[in-house]
Amino acid sequence: MEIKQKILKELEKKEFPNMKFLFSDEVLDISLKLLEELLDVDKKRFNNLLKTEEKNINFSIFDYESNLDLFWSLLNHLSNVNSWDKIRKIIDTFEPKLIDFSNEVSYSKAYFEMLEYCLNNCELDIDQTKIISDSVKAYKVRWIALDTDKQNELKKINKKLSELSTRFSNNVLDSEKEFKYFLDTDEYLKEFPKSDLDNAKLKAREKWKDWYLFDSSASSYISIIKYCSDSDTRKYFAEVHGSFASKWKYDNREIVLKILDLRNKKAQILDYKNYAELSLEFKMAENPEQVIDLLTDLTIKAKPKALLEIDEIKEYFSLTEINSRDMPYYSRILKEKKYRLDDKKLKEYFEFTSIQRWLFETVEKLYDIKMKKLDNNDLSEDWNDIKYNENIEIYEVYKWDKFISYFMWDYFYNPNKRSWAWADEVRERFWDKKSIVINNMSFVKAENWKTLLTLWEVETMFHEFGHGIHSMLSKSKYADLTWVQVEWDFVELPSQLLENWSNNPETIINIASHYETWEKIPWELVDSLEKLKYFWTWNFVLGQSIYSIMDMYFHSGVVFKDISELDKIFLEKVNELSIFKKDENYKMYCSFSHIFDWGYSAGYYSYTWADIIVSEILAVFKESWMYDKETATRFEKLILWAWSVKKASDMFKDFMWREISIEAFLKEKWL
Repeated sequence: MEIKQKILKELEKKEFPNMKFLFSDEVLDISLKLLEELLDVDKKRFNNLLKTEEKNINFSIFDYESNLDLFWSLLNHLSNVNSWDKIRKIIDTFEPKLIDFSNEVSYSKAYFEMLEYCLNNCELDIDQTKIISDSVKAYKVRWIALDTDKQNELKKINKKLSELSTRFSNNVLDSEKEFKYFLDTDEYLKEFPKSDLDNAKLKAREKWKDWYLFDSSASSYISIIKYCSDSDTRKYFAEVHGSFASKWKYDNREIVLKILDLRNKKAQILDYKNYAELSLEFKMAENPEQVIDLLTDLTIKAKPKALLEIDEIKEYFSLTEINSRDMPYYSRILKEKKYRLDDKKLKEYFEFTSIQRWLFETVEKLYDIKMKKLDNNDLSEDWNDIKYNENIEIYEVYKWDKFISYFMWDYFYNPNKRSWAWADEVRERFWDKKSIVINNMSFVKAENWKTLLTLWEVETMFHEFGHGIHSMLSKSKYADLTWVQVEWDFVELPSQLLENWSNNPETIINIASHYETWEKIPWELVDSLEKLKYFWTWNFVLGQSIYSIMDMYFHSGVVFKDISELDKIFLEKVNELSIFKKDENYKMYCSFSHIFDWGYSAGYYSYTWADIIVSEILAVFKESWMYDKETATRFEKLILWAWSVKKASDMFKDFMWREISIEAFLKEKWL
């Protein structure tokens, strides 16, 4: 069979596609040509659609599955998990052409009029009405009536922003990938967990060094900053962590200047005062002032509490001064000695496969979801011919014994992988074709032994799977009502809520067991963990508020003359809000992927906003029982099932019978 036909067959089949084949060199070699052909197919279909007579307009003509969209989604996924020159060239070459077509559709007055006619004249169900009305609103926000010159300017801006975002992302990845730190002595490593040292030694041996290697992965950074006894080493790691992609060939500062300038111009063309106003058009928050007021109020409340926590550490260790990079180290020792909570000991009860089982059991109890891992007996092809990575696992997801989705996880670190953790939907559901939901992380896998996780990594697993169930559990058959189409400051609700079942004492005491002896975790350890559940909460709330305020400030219409002014004002604003003052090396905005690459621009506050909503909903669970079936079913039906059919504020009121209040959040965080 011709290679192109084999690719199309994989894209069109209902089963899980052969990703190993789709990501192979033979496919990548012809992918640009195939993308061009698929784009041509979509262009012809769109042009024919515009010729539809009024009497033939109905919802079904807008409901179309595109092989181009799926192939492009898969290639972007590959770029995120294994970025290298070949896939980057494909993305960089084709993306401008795709943006051109997207602009053509986005500013087609004829298409807008067809959507408007359908909304006003066709018989639509509730899902269809939401899809068409949202599309009409998007055209109006884009000011479809703008003159041709302004539309053309917007098209150029959209195209340039896409290009800059890709360059920003690549620079962050390349800057992080270059960072390697070897330690040739055990002197500073005596407090490390054994599993962390084993991993560091293994990495070094892969580089033909009989030392310890620490890289840019979150696991390496956390190990150093919490366990390394040498202050200078901690200082070095903190400075590097805060300055990725800010110098030399990977310098993102000029890119940030251009992105902010173009976003501001786009907002003004669309008659908004600034980009923050434009961004909030599709969010729960009403205006930038409401967000700033909320964040300012939280900052005022959190700062005195954060100072008390810092004072406790200074007093316990008889320190006159302390800096931010040393706080994780001293707070860890404080927890061990004063509160008898040893993170190293705790980690021994969080073995990866046990946590995975714990996660799956949790969602089964709450939502009747069952995960069936696929193996060679379940596939028409050999297992190893399906996976593009040996560490990947693929599942069929069942709800009440009904197959609803595929789920794939790719949890382990590789140097070409995008940092941090994220959830995605690389194939949307379309009628009888199931969606493919993916969770991606960068845990460091232990070779020849069991992988142990920190509590933070356990919470991350639960968080990303919360996004997954948000996608899987929708009752809508339309991909246009996907989980990421809810208001952006609501999208983190299911993920942040599920985290609370990862650190709940009742769950931990029943599930967590030692990775060697399989003994249950001691109650004393769980009790200490519960008592310290909100340890460092105030500094965390303060830190999130600072990031969010900086994000809103960046998108408030401020114009920076040059890089030096950008650096200067960023540092001044951060130091104005922070307890710990940063020096001129601190340029974390250069790797702030959330707002310059991941879609959180003028929306990073969403994490805090969702945390407020989570506190309210969590309180309802706690009133009865964390595994109360009635409460879980109400949450599922009124929020998870609803996806974006309703406004987020209405979904919240359906569940809580009132408006959002900040009181539960303040009470939970002891603020």
